Amino acid sequence: MSKPLILALNRNQRNNDILIKILKKEGYDAYGFQDPAELDKEVQRREKINLVLMDISGFNRSVWESCERLRTLEIPFLVLSPQQHQAVEKQSMMHGAHGVLVKPLVVKELLILIKNLIGE
Repeated sequence: MSKPLILALNRNQRNNDILIKILKKEGYDAYGFQDPAELDKEVQRREKINLVLMDISGFNRSVWESCERLRTLEIPFLVLSPQQHQAVEKQSMMHGAHGVLVKPLVVKELLILIKNLIGE
């Protein structure tokens, strides 16, 4: 049986590397991207993606287009936001997010949420 696949978008390479390392340690197949266009290419290339973690920090509004594509393809995703803001939560849900997490992330809570979302 193959490992669940999680993709992550984050402009900060160091943060992306840390997140991917944590996910792999937990037994997930995980890959990080710094550019929404690269993430979109990977989404088109893969047959089965269990979850995408979308850190919206530092991206322009085009990041919501990537969210829309995920929703259209019925790929679950979580939005990671630098602050709790009602407008971000509303925008995230309008574009199909399964939830919004405020940074800094609590790893234990993130992993529980991931397991609940992908049925582990």
